[in-house]
Amino acid sequence: MANARLNSLIERFHNKTISDAEHEELLALLSQNEHAAIARKFFRDVMESQGSNEPFFTEANSEAIYSSVQTKIGAREQKRSVRMLPVWKWAGVAAAACVLLIAGYWVFKPAAQKEAQPVVQTENANPDLLPGKKNKAVLILADNKQIVLDSTGAGVLSTQGNASVRKDANGQIIYETGSANNIPAGVVYNILEIPNGGEYELVLSDGSKVWLNSASRIKFPVNFSGNTRDVELSGEAYFEIAKDKARPFKVHFNTSTVEVLGTHFNVNAYNNEATQAVTLLEGSVKVSNSLEGIKIKPGQQAMLGNENKLKVKEVDVEEAVAWKNGLFIFVDEDIKSIMRKLARWYDFTPEYQGNIGEEEFGGMISKYRNISEALKMFESTGTIHFKIIPGDSSGKGKKVIITK
Repeated sequence: MANARLNSLIERFHNKTISDAEHEELLALLSQNEHAAIARKFFRDVMESQGSNEPFFTEANSEAIYSSVQTKIGAREQKRSVRMLPVWKWAGVAAAACVLLIAGYWVFKPAAQKEAQPVVQTENANPDLLPGKKNKAVLILADNKQIVLDSTGAGVLSTQGNASVRKDANGQIIYETGSANNIPAGVVYNILEIPNGGEYELVLSDGSKVWLNSASRIKFPVNFSGNTRDVELSGEAYFEIAKDKARPFKVHFNTSTVEVLGTHFNVNAYNNEATQAVTLLEGSVKVSNSLEGIKIKPGQQAMLGNENKLKVKEVDVEEAVAWKNGLFIFVDEDIKSIMRKLARWYDFTPEYQGNIGEEEFGGMISKYRNISEALKMFESTGTIHFKIIPGDSSGKGKKVIITK
């Protein structure tokens, strides 16, 4: 069916004027793989609307949506005669988008908020782990002085070379270049380190913006000089590069480099992952390693594995930048891959007991929910189980034990 019909139904759903028959039609359309990107955009837009005075979802109708889709999924799963896929892989895993009328239960329920409230543990309470926080990072200055940014107020934090380092009211770190006559000899570098359970936004001196994910690190000059703009990354970051035709922007990670003039892209370069990936959202980039270089287009991803060979594939970019938009989206991932992502955000150590299978899962959930809700999503498949160890009062010793 034409996208116009889908958009019409989504609008009626927004306005709460959708009939039962139209609701069923909307669910059916959202279960079709070709509508996955549209569905994801829909849910992202709805999530952003939560800041308004009149959110689209109330507790009552989000519960109704949840129940309706759970029933629909259950009916479809009972009809399968080959093998039972986990419930979150309903209607094809690319429907991780639409399944999330289900995830809407977690993402859009009014109780959801950008920062979870502390959970008071009582003797009879089930243990849980709180999500990470925005604006949690350590800034390392050129003289190795460290500034813990989540406990520092807004204002000018330091002067580095020819740049002032300012923290704005939203927690963003901004480098502002002064007079060119004051540039000292040599290049002055700063480092921004994001621990487990944190993320941060940085504005470089050329106006380029960088969003850094948990367990990430970026080294950058406080003022770009010379013919290129170079930074070094480990972990994951999303870049929006200020255009400068005379000076290409280069991101160096492991043994690879991304080169751009002005564009939007995501780099995933964690050392504990089997592959590194560069995903392009806008513009054009060249990805190079010691053996080859290749240009990619918007909607493409360049992947570099252990064999040091670049591969390019078409992807749904919403999945690659889900972390930046406050979501976890899992598509065809085994539990160990999923747990590595959760561990970086919730800051725990995964521990596997017994023979953990190779089943693949899919689903979507807000990053700002306690970990128990994410784990319930996977436990509902009946194929995997979890035990949360909350650690001591300082947060040390946090674990999630995974069993069949």
